[in-house]
This record gives sequence, C-alpha cells and structure tokens, in this order.
Amino acid sequence: MKLSNLFYLGALSALVLTGCKDNDDNSEWMTDGVVFTSHIEGMVSRASGSAWSDGDKVGIYMNAGGTDFENYEYTASADGALTAAGKTLKYPEEGTADFFAYYPYQTSISNKTYAVNVSDQSDPTKIDLLYATKTGISNGEAVNFAFSHQLSQIVINVSHDETIANLNGLKIQVKGMNTQASFALADGTLTSTDSKADFDMNVNAEGTTAEAIVIPTADLTGAELVFTLADGKSFGWDLTQSDVSSFDKGTKYTYNASLSMTNGQPSADMGNATIDDWTTKPGGDINVDFGEGTQTGGEVVVLDEPFADGPGNFTIEDKELGSLSYVWEHNTEYHYMKASAYTSSANAAESWLVSPEINIPSDATNVILTFNHLLGHISGSAAQDYFTLQVTENNGTSWSPVTIPNYPENTGSGNWTKEESSGNIDLSSYKGKTIKFAFIYKSTSSTAPTWEIMDVKVVANGGSGTVDPNPDPDPEPTPGEETVIFKETCGKENVGNTKYKINNYTGWDNNGILTFVDEFAGEYQNADVRATSTLDNNIWLPAYTETTEKPSGVKISGFDVTNYASLKLSYDIATNKIPGDQKDIKVRTDKGNVNIESKTFSANNTYQNITVSLPDGITYIEFVSDADNTEGYRLDNIMLTGIAK
Repeated sequence: MKLSNLFYLGALSALVLTGCKDNDDNSEWMTDGVVFTSHIEGMVSRASGSAWSDGDKVGIYMNAGGTDFENYEYTASADGALTAAGKTLKYPEEGTADFFAYYPYQTSISNKTYAVNVSDQSDPTKIDLLYATKTGISNGEAVNFAFSHQLSQIVINVSHDETIANLNGLKIQVKGMNTQASFALADGTLTSTDSKADFDMNVNAEGTTAEAIVIPTADLTGAELVFTLADGKSFGWDLTQSDVSSFDKGTKYTYNASLSMTNGQPSADMGNATIDDWTTKPGGDINVDFGEGTQTGGEVVVLDEPFADGPGNFTIEDKELGSLSYVWEHNTEYHYMKASAYTSSANAAESWLVSPEINIPSDATNVILTFNHLLGHISGSAAQDYFTLQVTENNGTSWSPVTIPNYPENTGSGNWTKEESSGNIDLSSYKGKTIKFAFIYKSTSSTAPTWEIMDVKVVANGGSGTVDPNPDPDPEPTPGEETVIFKETCGKENVGNTKYKINNYTGWDNNGILTFVDEFAGEYQNADVRATSTLDNNIWLPAYTETTEKPSGVKISGFDVTNYASLKLSYDIATNKIPGDQKDIKVRTDKGNVNIESKTFSANNTYQNITVSLPDGITYIEFVSDADNTEGYRLDNIMLTGIAK
C-alpha cells in the first residue's frame, strides 16, 4: 500500500514533506505535500484568551484501511501550524481515512479513552479539552479540523467600589461538582465519574477575574461557589439560584460581580451573566455577603445594627416633644436604643428612630427584618398602640405600616418584660427597592411606656431555602443533644374574630422560614387560623357533616433535618365536641404515615398533648382532616425536635 503525505494542521499554512521514509508497516511514503488547516468553532482562541501557543501539544489518531495509527503527537506554533513531534501521519494512496484529534496531548491513552481531571485550575489552558474529527477523507483531499470545546467554563469579572480598598487575596472555590470524567476519542462521548471535590478557581493577582474549566452537568443541585476575602470571611452561593440549571459543553457562563461595603457589611452583587459561543450562556445573579464568617445558601445580611456603641447609621426624627428634650437615647451600659416620654409624669410625644437606606436584592426569595426588644410599664398587645413600625420606599414621602408579630408579655416581676425577639417581619414585597424603616414611639399625657430595642437585622435570601435572621454564633448543634428544629404557635398577635385561611395567613411565628399550605384549599379551603374567647390562635380543622364534605389540612415544609436523627413531633390538640378521638386527625410525612394513639377527650376545647416519633430525613409534616373528623379539632404549639448527629 502506497501512502502520500496528507497531515498538516494550521491557519492556511502548508508543509511540504519530501524524501522517502518507512512507515509502521515498511510501506513506501509518497513525497506529495498536502495542505491541512484547522480552526476552533465559535472563537479563534482557546480558554486562555489567546491563539495556539508555541509548544502546545495535540494528539492525532488516524484509521486507514482498517489500520489504526494511534496518538501521534503534534506541536503547535503561534500561527496555528501543527508539526509532527515524532512520527508523521501519512495518507493512504488508496481508500479513505478517518481522523480525530484532541488537545491537550496525553502521552498515555488507554483504549482511546482520554482521562479528564479539572481539579488543578492553575493553568486552565492545560485542561481545556478540545476535540475534532474528519471522516471519509480521500487521497489529496484537504483536512480541515474544526475543534470544539468539550467542557464548560465559568468566568467571574470582579470589580469593587471605594468602600473596599482592593481585592488582593480574593479566593473563589467551586464545591459539589465532579472533577473527573472519561472522554471517548472514538466518538466524543464524555462520561463523568462520581468524583465530587472542592477546587479553586483561577483568580488573577488583583482579584478582578476568576475562571474555571468545569465538567458539563445536567444537574447543578448541590453545587456552589464560595467567595473568600483575604481576611477569611466567606460566603457560599448555590449555583441553582440562577436561571441556569445545567452546564453545557462548549459553553461559557460569565458573571459580573461588583463588591462593596453596604451598611457595614461587605457584599457583592453579581449581575446577569452573559452566554457566548466559546459558546456562552447567562449564569444568573449572585448576591454575596461575607458577613461574620462562612454563610451558605445565598443569605445576604443587608443590615446588621446591634446598637453596641450608639445609634449607628440610624437617625432620630422628633415629631412632637412638648417640654421634653428627647425621647430616644442610647444606653452605653447595656447597648440598646431606649425610648421614653416619662419624666416625673407621662408626657405626650412622638419620635421616630429611622434606619439608613437599605437596598433589597432584586432576586431575594425572602427578606426578613428582626430585632430584640423589651417593654417597660406595658406589655403584650397593649403595646402596639404605642410602639409601631413603618416602611418607606420613596425616602419618606409616604410610609406604610408593618406588623410587629411579637410584643413581649409582662413576666409578673415589676413593670418590665424580658427581652424577646420581634418575630420575623416579612419585607419581601420590597425586593429590588431601596427602603427605610422607622421604629415609631407615641405616648399620651396619661400613658408613656418605655421601649428598648437592640440587635436589628435584615436578612435577604437569594432563593436557596430558609433564612435565619439571628444565626447562632455557633450554629453547629452539639452531637447527642436534643434540639428544637422549629416551634409554631400560630403567631403571637391574637387574630381576634378574624379567620385567616391557611394559604393566606402571614402571621406564623416562622413566616418566611417555613411554608404552610392547605392542599385541599383549591376546592374546599376549610382550614384556617382563628382564636376563641378562651383559646389563643390555633389551627381549626372543621368537622364533616352528613351533607357537606370538609377535607382540610396543614402541610409544613422548609425545615432541614439533615443533621438530626431521632425526630419527634409534639403538638396540642383539642376537640370541639366530646368525646372525640385524637387519632381522627392524621399525620403524614414524605416517609410515610405516622401512627397516632387512640385517646378520647374528657372536655371540649381543652388541649391534650401528643408526642410521636418521625422517620429520619423527612421534608414535610402534614396534618390531615378527613371523614373521620365529625367533631372539629384545633391544633396549637406544633414542635419538631431531633438529636444532633
């Protein structure tokens, strides 16, 4: 079999081979020079942003007449020409040949399978897998390889404003993605292996650009980017928060990040990503807050003001003082803001403690305001006539009232309450807006109570799950310790005569953290939150009648029991009519139904407690009322506990 020279890769370049040499089977080589060209689809450069570099090595395979010529090494020059580093591939004089080529070259290839490993991102050009094929090439026909990217790329362009000196030392880590795969050179099939591991993106010295070559994936669940500043503060952003749910081969996802200090907290706003044909697709928005250490799940602390050393960026607007010099003052010993219009007697006054402007992220799923407070000379719901909260989105032109879920009750010791949380105040309707909020103190000439406020915080969540507005400084539970995962009392503010359907009620203790749904609401919508003259807020599950079906339920989800075992559910249940039986209300989970012991009631509208074990790993708890409910039942004080692993 006679072979003629055919192989040459380059940008409109030619290589003429002359003379005679022996090939692998000692056949004679022809001396004809043949032009070979190549290009990279979608771009004229590689991941590095430059063309082929001198010394880049490409591997070439050829099959001609049933004979394989495997893994020939070719070396690139800056102008794109590829020259054989050792033996030269030659074209058969008769018949056709199939070619496939790849970059970067590996000396050892087993069964035409290329080993992909992206764990080392120090030089992305060394792991940017390119592949090209040409089949059925006849003698004298030019071979033009069209190389294409087989992996995906993430690029983050980072900038900062004057609130941050520089980005030196910025580190961005990829978590939860496979780092290894096998690539079949015969047909171009990429197969990921189960090799999830953490690896660092390649960040330039100034911290302004980060890039990584990653293995394509159809599902980004569990994958995240972790941003770490030079001082060690870090934040984890879930990749599923964007519109992109997968990474496609040959596709580059470019994000633009702008870092700044907002309300005393470092944050980053990652704008809409672009998609180029590298190929490129938008990766979505990332909102980053470095806070006080590592945060995961997309939480952004928009405002954190403990009033440790003064009012911070809050301002005081006195509306009415009368003979008083002030209403609000800072307590330097116990670190809070205090409002009082009482001197030797009560005084009529009105004064506002106003927050600085805060920017609510546009992609936030939940936006929660919380603060701690205690009351003097008043307690409970009576305080809402004197202590209120309002929000403005037009810098004070108009204000809207916002409900404070919890006013502390008097403990019975003197005229003061204990310090308690306000409960979660939902500001989600203001996402994408710039707002202020104000603590408003009003007193009369007969009543001038005291209001003390501390630990004010606004937390926004980018879409990954629950928000903890007041995270424990040591959030990891002690192994073996029983922990309250959540407790729900149906809201601190008494609903009075109003009956709120489950799907419309926002006064839950865990509103914005847990989800409460009546799955029967579409047709029936019977369950609601109500109160009676003797019972505070409770979930009402009405009785079936002989003529009317009244199915109802409450499905609770949004909690995370990953780090807990030996789960227990406890709740109070009361019947509207005796005797009734507590097992008439069913309990379901996604791991199966729960057995409720049969027990009748000795009195109506009197609670008895139920405590049952639940399967590990559940994602929801649902109370269901069906035809067995002929009395009507009330639920309250629902609590889930577990033993920390």
